[in-house]
Amino acid sequence: MTKPMVSRGPASRAELSPRLFDALRDQYGLRNSEDATDLGGSSNLNLLISHNLQRYVVRVYRPWVTVARLSDIQQVRKHLAYGGVPCAQPLLTQSGASWIVIDERLVEVEPYVEHDANMDTWPRLEAGIPLLGRIHKLLRTVRVSEDGCNAPAANAVDPHDVLTMTLRGIECIRLWDASPVEIALATEAETLAQLVNQAQSRIEELPRQLVHGDYWDNNVFFQEGRIVQVADFDFMGERTRVEDLALTLYYTNSTFSDDPVSDKRIQMLRTLVDAYDTGTDERLTEAERAMLPIALARTSLAFIAMIADIDSEVGARSMAAKMVGDVAWSLIIMRDLERWQTGFANPQ
Repeated sequence: MTKPMVSRGPASRAELSPRLFDALRDQYGLRNSEDATDLGGSSNLNLLISHNLQRYVVRVYRPWVTVARLSDIQQVRKHLAYGGVPCAQPLLTQSGASWIVIDERLVEVEPYVEHDANMDTWPRLEAGIPLLGRIHKLLRTVRVSEDGCNAPAANAVDPHDVLTMTLRGIECIRLWDASPVEIALATEAETLAQLVNQAQSRIEELPRQLVHGDYWDNNVFFQEGRIVQVADFDFMGERTRVEDLALTLYYTNSTFSDDPVSDKRIQMLRTLVDAYDTGTDERLTEAERAMLPIALARTSLAFIAMIADIDSEVGARSMAAKMVGDVAWSLIIMRDLERWQTGFANPQ
């Protein structure tokens, strides 16, 4: 199931160009876009532009995003919007197209959604997680192309590939003139991958479906306490819904890292898991809840695997440094798995 690797890092992110601004003027009628502001983003070039008192986001995709994949992403956003999930729809060109091609990269434009907060606090997480359950419900029967199912780059590692992919990242670390901290990280990551692989093999195979792939922080916009935009489907793909939920829990535990493995933290994450169930008509099964802490720990290995694909040693070592703490608490979870599975279990 191992997918072809793509180079990650700033080298393949698009840059501003006169050709882009010309195309925005000629094909969308958007003038004065040269005053664009780079909104950031680890994957695509995202530009904020203004035209006739309206603001728009111009998104220039990485070169590996195909027409089939972008078409599927737009289809999914339309389907979700129809189902009540706020997702911005693409602005059409003057000829009716929903994207253009500049320098062999796909480009789309959408309205900028005003917002005053992201999903980056415990109260907003609890408010936003039920919508992830709704998203999974709406996507359960959606069928897309092979490109739509497989994200060339994602913040997830396929459960069947966890050992192979983790070892790729570890091998990179060991090829460096590695510090004692980096050597210890490689050793702990390898142990974690073995524990995850053993534990997940004892749980039944879970159903796969299309999922968002990065439901967290500045991909979920709030305005006056209400969710007004679910953005960034770059990592959309076919996985279990537990993996998608676990990614949100992982970012939560990593961000609020003061107390990542206590009974109190388990209960706080459990509150989010229960909130997820309120947004879907198919509550998490016992097997899914048992898999959740394993998937939570496995998510840190996705970033270890990513080390092998980062386009510079400096960037790769920076990623490794960020993962020291997360791998440590993930290892604690796996060594105390019964406590975590009990904490996430369905009430009797």
